[in-house]
Formats: sequence, C-alpha cells, structure tokens
Amino acid sequence: MALEVLVAAFVLTQLCYAVVNCGLLALFLRRPANVVDERTLGRVLEANGGRIGREDEQSSRVAIQTDGGPLKGERGSPERKHSLGPDCRLPAALQRRIHVFVPLVRGRWRGLEATLASIAAQSYPTSLVSVTVVYEPRETDALALEGAIDADRPPGLEVETLSLDATARAVEQTRGASAPAGDGGVESGNPSENGERTWWATGTGTSPTAATMLTAAFESRSVAADDLVAVFEAGSWLPVDAFELAVAGLEEYDVVQTKHTVRDVDAGILPLLDSMATAAWSDLGYRSSTGPYHLLGSGYLATGRVLEDVTSWRRRTGDDVPLGLAASHRGNALGVVDRYVRLDCPPELEAWLDRKRAWTRDLYRRFFARGWSGVDDLRCWSGTLLLQSLALLSVVGVPAAALVAVLSAGGASVALPLTVQLLVGFNVIVWAYYCLRAYRAAWDAVPFRSWPHGIAYSLLANPFSQALYATLWAAPICLGLVDLAHGDA
Repeated sequence: MALEVLVAAFVLTQLCYAVVNCGLLALFLRRPANVVDERTLGRVLEANGGRIGREDEQSSRVAIQTDGGPLKGERGSPERKHSLGPDCRLPAALQRRIHVFVPLVRGRWRGLEATLASIAAQSYPTSLVSVTVVYEPRETDALALEGAIDADRPPGLEVETLSLDATARAVEQTRGASAPAGDGGVESGNPSENGERTWWATGTGTSPTAATMLTAAFESRSVAADDLVAVFEAGSWLPVDAFELAVAGLEEYDVVQTKHTVRDVDAGILPLLDSMATAAWSDLGYRSSTGPYHLLGSGYLATGRVLEDVTSWRRRTGDDVPLGLAASHRGNALGVVDRYVRLDCPPELEAWLDRKRAWTRDLYRRFFARGWSGVDDLRCWSGTLLLQSLALLSVVGVPAAALVAVLSAGGASVALPLTVQLLVGFNVIVWAYYCLRAYRAAWDAVPFRSWPHGIAYSLLANPFSQALYATLWAAPICLGLVDLAHGDA
C-alpha cells in the first residue's frame, strides 16, 4: 500500500512539474529585447556623433577592490587607468546628475562602506553623483552612523545623512487620506495639504517603512525633471560601469533595472546557493520592455520626470500599485542593465528565513491587492510564481523522486507507464537546461578570485543542491502566506 501511495505521489508531482516547466520553457524561448549593454552604449554614442572603442567594447575584467576581497571586477567593464575619479565613455552632453538614495531599515548599515566605495569607483563622474543615506532616528544611532561614514568616506563623493520618522509620516498619510481637502473642503495646490502624498517607492523587496523614507527623502531634495534617481540598499556592490550603462540605457528607455546576485558567496552555503538562484531569477525575470513589469527594491534608476508622473497618476486614480506596474501603466519602457548588483545574504538559516519571509509576504500582499488586472498579475509575476511553484512542489516531489530512484535501484518492482517515463524525461531535460542557464548567469555575475574558486563554487552549487535549495524556499513562502492570512504587515 505504501508503495502505491509513493508512486501516486511521484506521478502526480511529475505531472504538476510538467505544467510548471511548460511555463518556464516559454520564458526560456522568449529572447529579451530590452537589454542594456555595450551595444546600447555604442548606439547612443553613434547617435551623438561618437563611437565606442573596440578595446573598451571587448574588455572583460577590471581589477578593483571595494568590499575587502581581491575581486577581478565585472564582465564587460571598461579598463580603468586609476582607482577613483571619472573615466567615462559618455560625452559630457549625456552625463546627468544622479541622486542616490540608500535607506537604512531597522538601523542596519552593514556593508554601507562597500556601497559608498563602489559608487565612488564608478566610471561615471563622481562630481555628478550625490548620495543620501536615509535613516530612522529611533532605530539608528546618528553619531555612530556619521562616524562610520566619515571614517570610510571615499574622496570626492558627496554623502549626506537624512533623519526621517517613517512611522509619523505614515500616520500623517493615513490621517491625510481621510481629511477634507484644504480649508473648508477646497482643494489645495499642495499635495501634502490634501493628504495626497503617495509613496512612489513601493515595490518588491521594499518595506512600507523604506517606501515612506524614500518618498519623503525624494520630496526633501531638489531633483530636476532630467535628473536621475537611483535606489540601492546598504551592502550593495555596484559593477564599475553600472551608472555609465544605466545613463546610456535611459536614452532609449524610461526606467532601467540592474540584475541581482549575492556578494558574500564565501560566507556560507546559503549565500552561495542564493547567488546562483538570484542570478538566474534576474536573468529570466525581465523579457519585455513594455510590461507590465516589476522593479526590485534596489538597483533601479529613473528620471525625476517619470517619478513625478507616476506619483501624479497614482494620486489621481487612487491605485496603490508598485512603482514598476504604475510606470508600465503610464507607458514607460523598461531596460535591464546587463550588470549584476551584488547584495548581502544572511548566512544563518534563521536570518535567511526572516528576510525571505518578509520578501514573500510583501510580494503576495501586492499580488492580492485590489484594483489589479488578473492578466497584468499573470504577466508581471509569471517568472516568480513559476519558480515559487517549483519550490512548493519540491516539498513532495524531491523526496518522492529520491525514494522511487532508491527503490528502483534496489530491485523493487516500480513499474511506470511509458507516458510517465516521457513526462519524467521532459522534466529532467527542462531542469537540466534551467541549471545550465543558472550556471551561465552565476558565472557572469560572480567575480571569482581564481579558477579553483570558480570550480569549487560550481561543484557546491550543483543541480542537486539547487533542488534542495528550491525545496527550502517552500518554508518562507508558506510562512509569508500565513502572515498575510493573519493580517501581519
């Protein structure tokens, strides 16, 4: 009886795997048309009377150290003649001011010095970049933060801190939304007087607190319509030509998003496996420039004009949708910068679960929000939902497949019809192809110290460990859904 139940579970999960894999196969076969890379830079330069040098276009690595390790740079980065300062391939007419906002949520600024160092080491002129570190005064020791920034402040980079009480501003927003407009019910020209301050920074991976802080920081700064706004979380490590390519991409697109992976791959097995999974997800997540699309909580850039337009649209319609979906509704095209911003990943299981649980909770809170079109939901989150479906299926599918394989090898009579065998073969082929894509994305994203380091990484992040890691993802997914059912923010 137990064997029949096992075989039934195996067949059922393989059938579900095949359905999910058909969706993944559609993503694999769809070639992205919105990649921002050296070819984009070349087109922009040619349109403005210049051209990219062949030696710059074909350069592959640049030796630079910004996070304490002897790294070899990033794929496609231009060679730099010196450690800091401008060495930009864009003409001065195309160089625009970039306002970088770094929110510190729950008082965490681990890795902030590496983020500031990688910003200062950009090939983009440092004189055109200003960084605003936004923090909650009740969660962050202002003197300690200022001391940490001053101790490691890169030369020539403008860095300032901004203290904002996100809780008080959220309460102000809630009260303002139910208050009459202006004096005597007459609408005021000031959005804040009408309770119309809309948090434009909402998005996947951005907590309500961070969204409140970012929006308030944006409003407190003088950002021209053609200026660029960038958001990065503390601990982000930027490739040396990330800004340069992003600015070039914004000549063809309205919003650009960088890809993501993990920075501290040597900190433990969880960061190592997460680096490959995140790189693969980033590589598959954006297939269209027209959307609907989602933006991650870090590593995106847009003009002040786009953000003001999105905020005004959300204010008029009352739709509380993430920034990416709102931007696509307004007809803003998305470009994906072919560079991987590397983020921190907790090496401890409990901290990893907490972070992924919060991310999943926010994802499904947005997904189930009222006012969204079902077709938009499916198109916007298809890649993420397919990968999370694989994680949930693997809770039963991986143990069932392992037991069936062991019993078959031990001589047990496990008879599977030809159709089931073909189904299993199809699933194995799709998973093998996904692993190949994941390896390619990880090899592009992670700058290995040496070839033995790359081989060790590839052996540890093998298809079997990736399957176990996908199974582990079922825990934060279920916990996030439970939190959502209980009404936890």
